[in-house]
Amino acid sequence: MFQKSLPKLLVIVGPTGAGKSAIAYKLAAKFNGEILCVDSRTVYRGMDVGTGKDVVSPPPFGIDLVNPDQEMNGALFKQYAEKTITEILDRGHLPILVGGTGLWVDMIIEGRDLPEVGPDLELRAKLEEKSEDELFAEYQKIDPVGAEIIDRKNKRRLIRALEVCKKTGRPFSEFLKGGAEKYNVLWLGVDWSMEVLEERINARVDEMIANGWLDEVKKLKKKFGCESYAMSGIGYQEICRFLDNAAAVGTQNFVSLPLSVVNEIKIRTRQYAKRQKTWFKRNEKIHWLNDVDSAVVLVDEWVCV
Repeated sequence: MFQKSLPKLLVIVGPTGAGKSAIAYKLAAKFNGEILCVDSRTVYRGMDVGTGKDVVSPPPFGIDLVNPDQEMNGALFKQYAEKTITEILDRGHLPILVGGTGLWVDMIIEGRDLPEVGPDLELRAKLEEKSEDELFAEYQKIDPVGAEIIDRKNKRRLIRALEVCKKTGRPFSEFLKGGAEKYNVLWLGVDWSMEVLEERINARVDEMIANGWLDEVKKLKKKFGCESYAMSGIGYQEICRFLDNAAAVGTQNFVSLPLSVVNEIKIRTRQYAKRQKTWFKRNEKIHWLNDVDSAVVLVDEWVCV
């Protein structure tokens, strides 16, 4: 069932709001593990409330790596992750990867490498003139497989995907094929029915807002602006747009977000969760669960092999 010769690596994946971290911390305590967070948003310093960073000691690896005005891509994170995993193994501990950024997880585990395509400023300028819907329609024609999992409202990701397609002459999704296995991996997936997951997501967004998400974005906007790569993330983009619109009409005295903005964030987060589920469900190696006891049984069997 499990491979013996390769170093062991526990991977916990699933959609946002499913409760991956809670299970991961308990497994880390029980099986002498160290956690590496694989999330394309928690890598940014100062983006704490809106990314759901847990305040724990010691903190997991993989968070607070760069400032919001710096780009962290999958290739760079893969280099960091491989080095971190090696260091954890050298300490005699169990590396535990936890995350919802499926592409990054697969790049680390399966040796996937994206093409080294540098920025084409002229092409980007032309694409920037188009709306998100126009960009998505264009991308869908070139790469229908990739269109199923991309965030159609994230303009920067759409532009980058189109840039790779046009520069290489190949669909972006074709680069997502695995290489040689490097680890003996136990895949755990944390998931719920979509109805339950939507309730968890809505409650999570409400909690983030109550914990000061608006103030966090105000500070980030003042220091880095809203055009930085990191601020295109779900929630940050919507709050930035609200702040820009409020400033345009001379409204500054507000302490809370209007319900319309909150609902927009919830909708986009639920859409993102559906895309995550679509991505991970294609991996037949994943053992799906939503409680720590089931996870303990599987990990206990695996570590003893």
